[in-house]
Amino acid sequence: MRSRLLMLAAAWLLATPAFAEPLPEIKDTLKAEAPYGKGDLRWLWMKAYDASLWTDTKPWSMSAPFALSLTYDMEFASEELADRSIDEMRRVSSLSKTQLETLRSILRRVFPNVKSGDRITALYLPGKSVRFFYNGAPKGKVTEPYFPEAFFGIWLSEKTSEPGLRRALLALERP
Repeated sequence: MRSRLLMLAAAWLLATPAFAEPLPEIKDTLKAEAPYGKGDLRWLWMKAYDASLWTDTKPWSMSAPFALSLTYDMEFASEELADRSIDEMRRVSSLSKTQLETLRSILRRVFPNVKSGDRITALYLPGKSVRFFYNGAPKGKVTEPYFPEAFFGIWLSEKTSEPGLRRALLALERP
């Protein structure tokens, strides 16, 4: 009986999702022990990434520090990530063409090439910057004041192309 209980406990621990653990790259800024919300992005039958939103503020707010972390299930080149981000920012914001091109250049430097299992985390510090981490290591930061709302709007804006993922990240009820 005891060995059966130990086996069940081990199975439960192995089944716990890896991205539910606090992220080392945000522990000095956020005290959250679990994501505020989480979900995944799928294209047809393929999963692109798991997403998790971390915050100490409930409900979530752009006026308090938070982090968005993506753990990839597919390979993407840094240019693909930057270009797709710019396309989505264009959709959810009113940034000028010049601002978007400035951000495209910055994101191409900040985003690495990713493969399955890699994690990019964007940590937002209101009034300061968005800091990027790749698999927990610092990768760069963006200080343009117009960047945070447009970038995080990709996932969190009411204009997002993925409303189901937005609802999951913001822990909202289905309409």
